[in-house]
Amino acid sequence: MIQAAPTSKKPVRRSQAERRADTRRRVIDATTMCLYRVGYSAVSFAMVAEEAGVSRGIITYHFATKADLMVAVRDTIQQDELRALEATQSQIGAAEYLRQLPTLVLNGMRREPAIAVNEILLAARGDPELIGKLRSIEEDIDKRTLTRLEGLYREAGMEPPHNLPAVIRLAISTFRGLAIADLALGERADIDASLALFRSMMAPVLPR
Repeated sequence: MIQAAPTSKKPVRRSQAERRADTRRRVIDATTMCLYRVGYSAVSFAMVAEEAGVSRGIITYHFATKADLMVAVRDTIQQDELRALEATQSQIGAAEYLRQLPTLVLNGMRREPAIAVNEILLAARGDPELIGKLRSIEEDIDKRTLTRLEGLYREAGMEPPHNLPAVIRLAISTFRGLAIADLALGERADIDASLALFRSMMAPVLPR
């Protein structure tokens, strides 16, 4: 019996755009870890290049300045977190998602990418180029967050609170501060008690 010769599949050749996107993402992920480990001031293109396994020239091809790189990191981390939250919301529904949102966001703020974002935001106060470029991204993030939460409230059968933008700013500032306290103080920060108090304060704007 004559057996057919095995056919070998040729590897799919990725497009140049796909390779560029992969490299860009690798640089962003490497920058995130460098920010988490050593803080904004110590991060350099040389450090990121070593972490990412690419040349410094590759980094400057994608990001002309350190500020450009940091803005990309900030935006990418926020979009990653949003996708993770949307996946959770699709599983448990809008009303339950809104009830759990304080815990979900706080858990996100405790992870390495969020700590990296804190480094970027704190550094912006002393870097005119960074803060100038960061503000447009922050405005976009605020608008996306507001629009999404308004839709979630209506999906849950509730009218969005009239002061929802202020609620969002208060909540994010609270969670960011609690995450920093947790990092600095550990168990002495008593994060669970603070979260319980915050939830009780936010009860009027959360589904029952």
